[in-house]
Amino acid sequence: MKTMKHAFVLLACAAMLLSTGCVKLWQKNLDIKTYMVEVRRDSQPVEKPLAEKLWIEDLHVLPPYNIRNLILRESEVEFTPSYYTELLMSPSENFRNGFYGWFSDSGIFEDVSVVNRVAMSHRLVATVMAFYGDTVENKAVLRIKVSFFDEKTNGVRVLFSKDYLQQVEIPVARADELIRAYNKAFTLILADCEKDVAAALK
Repeated sequence: MKTMKHAFVLLACAAMLLSTGCVKLWQKNLDIKTYMVEVRRDSQPVEKPLAEKLWIEDLHVLPPYNIRNLILRESEVEFTPSYYTELLMSPSENFRNGFYGWFSDSGIFEDVSVVNRVAMSHRLVATVMAFYGDTVENKAVLRIKVSFFDEKTNGVRVLFSKDYLQQVEIPVARADELIRAYNKAFTLILADCEKDVAAALK
């Protein structure tokens, strides 16, 4: 009899909680928006390749920027991930694809690869050092270090190693505005990097 009373009391309490909205049987999925950093190369490719094959190494993104969530700088000392916005793929894949597409379209190399390093004449190594939205100063910050190597000499020769930094202002600290700013920053970095690669090969 006591068991029946306990069950009745529990059912009555559950019904009351549900009717008052204190407990939800289901919840809508969180509205997580996904983005991708993209670049468009508008300039014409070079008329004649300057080198044979470029191999683009796996691209490293330093912590804490190596997660799919966008990172925001909220104050002088506070950085936080934005849990409702994320990249469609990992940042390392996203940026490596950007380098691959850009240099494939440049015409500087006869071949560009991220899957097969056999017969490479040159190698490009890139590391993303900073990749965050600054909500204090309303800007997107992107810093990438690139090293470019000649693999055909006796022993590997470093042709250049350089830091590229772009800070693009945004009207408001919103995810879509940040992505547009990152697209611009990455495009400017790749354009500068292409000039440096071409100069190193001449």
